Amino acid sequence: MPFSFKRARQHEPAAFPRSILDAVKAFYATERREPQFKPPKHDRDRRAHGQSNNAVAPHANAKPAAHTNAKAAPHAIAKTHSRQHAARQPVRLLHRITQLPPEVLAHIFVLGAEEDIMFPVTVSHVCKAWRYVALHTPTLWRRITLDTGGLLMWNQRIRRAKACTLDVQLCPRGAASHLAYYNHVQLCMHVAIPHIHRWRSLEVRFNGYAPFLWNAALSACCGHSPAIEAPALRELTLVYPENDDTKEFALFNGFAPRLRRVTVQGLRLAWSPTVFQGLTYLDYTHHGFTRGAQAAAEVLYMLQVSAGLEELRLAFPWRGDAPSRYALSASFARDVALPRLRKLALYIDGPDVPPALTYTLPHLSLPALRSLYLVAPARSASVQLQPEVFPHLRTVLKSFPRLPALSHLHVTNAWLDERFVAPLLGSLPFPGTPHLTLTLEGPQVSHSFLCAALRHAPRRLRALALVKSEKVTAEVIVDVLNRLSGTHLQNIPPGVVPGISGLYIRDCKSVDWRSLLWLPAVGVLVKVWEGGREVDMRYARASKKARFR
Repeated sequence: MPFSFKRARQHEPAAFPRSILDAVKAFYATERREPQFKPPKHDRDRRAHGQSNNAVAPHANAKPAAHTNAKAAPHAIAKTHSRQHAARQPVRLLHRITQLPPEVLAHIFVLGAEEDIMFPVTVSHVCKAWRYVALHTPTLWRRITLDTGGLLMWNQRIRRAKACTLDVQLCPRGAASHLAYYNHVQLCMHVAIPHIHRWRSLEVRFNGYAPFLWNAALSACCGHSPAIEAPALRELTLVYPENDDTKEFALFNGFAPRLRRVTVQGLRLAWSPTVFQGLTYLDYTHHGFTRGAQAAAEVLYMLQVSAGLEELRLAFPWRGDAPSRYALSASFARDVALPRLRKLALYIDGPDVPPALTYTLPHLSLPALRSLYLVAPARSASVQLQPEVFPHLRTVLKSFPRLPALSHLHVTNAWLDERFVAPLLGSLPFPGTPHLTLTLEGPQVSHSFLCAALRHAPRRLRALALVKSEKVTAEVIVDVLNRLSGTHLQNIPPGVVPGISGLYIRDCKSVDWRSLLWLPAVGVLVKVWEGGREVDMRYARASKKARFR
């Protein structure tokens, strides 16, 4: 049965106006000349800039090559005129940073994020290209500082970090009440605890006081569950000087095999071998809940577990105990060998040497120790009971282990007793000791101190550094150098190496460094730091000669 509806005029051709046909032809002719894919914006600007420099300006009376017909489409003619107008316009030169590869730009962003926590947010709002690079760089969002901004923002940054490891930092400000401070710490840690397996570093510092703060911060990290293990953790910092909680914390289910750097102050930790055995750096300030020989035994056990240490900073808080006369500990009879230890710093913040230190030192074996730092804070004028030097330094001297590889000794402030420094230098083995660099920092350094302290050091000492020594002048330095060399330096013939070859002076207001310009001529390297500026006497002397010429 035939279809009832038939198309009228089925065989008649479609009648289009002439202007529409010309417009369609012009459109397809233009599309054939243009590329299929548009290049990026900076490439298009560069090409347009090159074409504007190389193209020949058309004649004023010249007509367009295409569409000379008066019936041509108006939009096609307008498009042609707009191109010619754009070719005559000057092109802005883009900044050179737009020519950097995305990998280099991402690395610059990561370096900037180490200095400013909000740097990733800043660079992601500059332009579309930078935002694309920022959002596709997971390491840019790995740093999580829970004390600033809202917790929703940090959840979003954790999501942007994808599978990258995280650097978690918690340094909250003190709250109006202890309960509010405790709740704030617990709420912040709840954001980071679900991602404990991704932690690369954890830093917790408390400035204000509230009871049981460690319980609020670390209770979720303690227990016997694989969910709280930290397989990627490399650095751990836990600092709370005002802690009064005696609880012992066993962290991460005893599993943190990659942990290498630890800083602990005011916290009692269960020193598990599966967590702390691989340490190379330890900054430990004793919690103070134990004293004397008991505290020394606890520290010695920790050092025995972490026998692979390369750097160690050890401090015991002062609790008013009387110093021990004999540095012996009956509770820990074995010696602890630290064969890889290169740098040791002993810090004392108090009026005298803590007894726990004199109990600890005799049990240490330090065959590879290169640098020894004896540190004490500068004496405050407001504290009247603080002594100029520690009264019982001779007890510490008796407890010091042998240091056959020592090459750098740094003594500061209350450690600067000539009756301590001189025997310590004399006890160093010779000639097995390498060339020694001695640094003396503090106002106690004077001419008499240098003469008395360095009387055993002429054959061992090769460099001397003086820091913040207000009583030292250029004449004092020259006289000390003459004593160390055994003769007047000005009489040394050329080519003969003096007894001391290096002199370093920093922030010594009484020293006129211009009086020491002749020392490099006799083989003594002299460097002076004054007002944040370094002056090398070798070049200062040369520039002075050139000035006089």
